[in-house]
Amino acid sequence: MEVPKTTSEQCDRPCTDSPRNCVFDFKLEMLTSDNDGMRADGRVRSVLAYNRQIPGPPIVICEGDTLVVKLTNNINGNMTNMDGSSDVTTLHFHGIREKTRPWSDGVPFVSQCPITPEGQSHPKNENPSPFPYGFNTDKDGAPPGTYWYHSHVGAQRTNGAYGALIIKEKGKDTYIDKILVLQEWYESSTNQVPVSILINGNGRTGEYINTGEDAEITKHLKGKGGSFQLKKNKYFDRNNFKTNYEECIINEPGKTYRFRVIGAISQNFPLRLSIDDHKFTAIAMDSRNIEPVPDLTDLWLAAGERYDIVVQTKAKYKSFLPYMIRVFGYTNQHNHAAGSLCTIAWLLYPGQTIDYKHVTDSACTGFHPSSPLRTLNPVPNNYKAWNNRIKYPHLKNSSKTGDIFITDLRAKIQEPTIKTNLADTQYIEFDGNITFNGLRMTYPRVPFLLQNPADETDRCTTKTPANYSCQNVLQEPWAKDHWAEIVLVNKNDGAASHPIHQHGGWYWVVGEDKYDNSITANRDFIMDKDQKCLGGCLPQNFINPPAKDTIQVPPNGYVILRTPLDNPGTWIFHCHINYHVTIGMAMVLQIGEPEDWCTKHLHQNVPCKTPPPPPGGGPTTIHWFLGMENAERCVNPGTEVTFNWVTDDHNVIKELTEAQYDSCNVTGYDHAHYVGNANWTAPMLNGHGPETFYFACGRFPNATGIGDHCYNGGMKAKIHVRSDCTISVCTA
Repeated sequence: MEVPKTTSEQCDRPCTDSPRNCVFDFKLEMLTSDNDGMRADGRVRSVLAYNRQIPGPPIVICEGDTLVVKLTNNINGNMTNMDGSSDVTTLHFHGIREKTRPWSDGVPFVSQCPITPEGQSHPKNENPSPFPYGFNTDKDGAPPGTYWYHSHVGAQRTNGAYGALIIKEKGKDTYIDKILVLQEWYESSTNQVPVSILINGNGRTGEYINTGEDAEITKHLKGKGGSFQLKKNKYFDRNNFKTNYEECIINEPGKTYRFRVIGAISQNFPLRLSIDDHKFTAIAMDSRNIEPVPDLTDLWLAAGERYDIVVQTKAKYKSFLPYMIRVFGYTNQHNHAAGSLCTIAWLLYPGQTIDYKHVTDSACTGFHPSSPLRTLNPVPNNYKAWNNRIKYPHLKNSSKTGDIFITDLRAKIQEPTIKTNLADTQYIEFDGNITFNGLRMTYPRVPFLLQNPADETDRCTTKTPANYSCQNVLQEPWAKDHWAEIVLVNKNDGAASHPIHQHGGWYWVVGEDKYDNSITANRDFIMDKDQKCLGGCLPQNFINPPAKDTIQVPPNGYVILRTPLDNPGTWIFHCHINYHVTIGMAMVLQIGEPEDWCTKHLHQNVPCKTPPPPPGGGPTTIHWFLGMENAERCVNPGTEVTFNWVTDDHNVIKELTEAQYDSCNVTGYDHAHYVGNANWTAPMLNGHGPETFYFACGRFPNATGIGDHCYNGGMKAKIHVRSDCTISVCTA
């Protein structure tokens, strides 16, 4: 019998009826945060939003349902000037295996060509809007759990293109559900100074907000700890807040509530969650059930991670003010005060009254508990904390205080073949250049999934030298009940605990360790311990090891993963810090061969019209048109920058002074128009420090020399030339 199509509103329901076809229509567009549904922290800045909401509309369906999301790309050129990305997009369901639909994984140049804006012309593979993404929960490897969705292009998810995806279990609900989507929020799309934290898209900034120099922003993005200072917040008005904190309403005191916590974190900014006067039990992570971990006081999440926690609410509770759900994070692991942020959501019981004038202060007062804690999943960057952690099975003892790491958790279900059916072992090292084994990922013009036969011309090989850009593909056979082992080695003590995400399914964590700084845990050291057992073999656990799809890898340590080889396709495997994947900290896990893959309506061997972005900078385009936002870029010396426009009514004045740029004074310059493009090449620095160059359109100056297109049309650009710019997005 055919399953009837159902609108999105009818799919969030008790899961006691028959399966449904759940159809959502999404439109992604560039807007400003002075509109309801996307006010974020109250400051006005450019954003990307699905259906004019941040986060996008929650997708809540039942086990057995089929989901279809029809995505329309309505991004205009303003966004390309905001974050340096193109105006194309895709949609990825984070955590969904897509077992029969690898073409729906949503990774540009891996599983599809990117989607062009609505109405643009397109060849066969330049997928027009709307593009139908989706899955069936039973057929495509999507068991009940907490997932999320986001764009997989450039910095689009950083600017608001993300949302919750929940699959509820069949039968009567065991808990009352709440969703908490956490994200750090930035000064603007071009200024990557973190200034606030959003919970379900809601937050506030206080009297002071972070500010920082280019060098500190770069350190933050690279995961090496940026230090920020405070500046006066021009938007702060204690008597006129534009936003409120999120409210989690407890309608049935005394009952058990499940909080589905989603780490929609963009950069290297792990977040810690706690609830005043409430402890909680973790029951699932990354959509998979685990043996419950009781009486927790704190939970950390890195980019891409999810946890389900249950809270026994109080039958008797305090009067007046509600309890606070506290979320805290920092940019610098060595100096938490230099850039820390915090926010709250209200846990509101009946009869309690919210203080709508409350705002967290810049010192994060009340966010630094002194009592002993039971903390799950802290950032694994402290050897003493790692060595003194609560190990399995002692974590079941709620009287034990300390830190609990992933290696000591246990899955609810045993994988019967995980120990015996091993195909091979790969060792992947992270170095200071933010790469896998020194190789920076590039992408083909024909997506990997759509190549038949595979084009291996630009692929990395065992002979490829380090610090090289190439198509890094790890080929594995399609072999049901068999596993590939991947050992991730993070050799840099003091660097980011890179959260590594695998598309196409979970991996099982069978080993993890961290060393003190007297040992350099590089790839050779780990391989010797693993293969030759020098100084003792690497310990592994095959009894109910936990499943994850995103895990933090300890600096100066390793993680051992086992991945099932039952899902044919091409699946990206990458660091989920947005900056890191953008500059090439990724590879593709190819399972099977082209004849094994389902490509459905997508055409094979047809190049995408839009070229793949180069890692580490390269040619940069600034779209030049009336009404644009001022463009800002950070490029390496020698990079060619292209100013592109369609009408013949513009020009580009190159290398203005800063004063001329600020005022749009184009006196003495060319005011004629010509057909664009215009090109400019960033000069070599030749030992000098970073430089900034200024550009404007010189058309239609008034009597005082102020150019109309520059002053009223926004047509000006600022380009920073630095030796440490590794992407074309401006960092200041």
